[in-house]
Amino acid sequence: MSRHSYFSMNGTLEYELHCDGCGTRFDCGDDSFYSWPVLRDAAEAEGWQVNADTAPHRCTDCRTMPIAPSAAERPGDRVRLAVR
Repeated sequence: MSRHSYFSMNGTLEYELHCDGCGTRFDCGDDSFYSWPVLRDAAEAEGWQVNADTAPHRCTDCRTMPIAPSAAERPGDRVRLAVR
């Protein structure tokens, strides 16, 4: 998931948001990083897709591109190795 939290040097909890598509970090330019709901709302206002904590977080460039599901999300698909 692209939501990260950490404690700064002065002991305050800070949040960081990265795009699940390209890895770009959302730069808010203010103190929105002190609160996850505020940071999430600021990112959505800038065009990011941050609907739920479990859904993919995507920047404005990646939100128009489909994300292929991983093998873990497709339990019916199996990969077979063949010797040639």
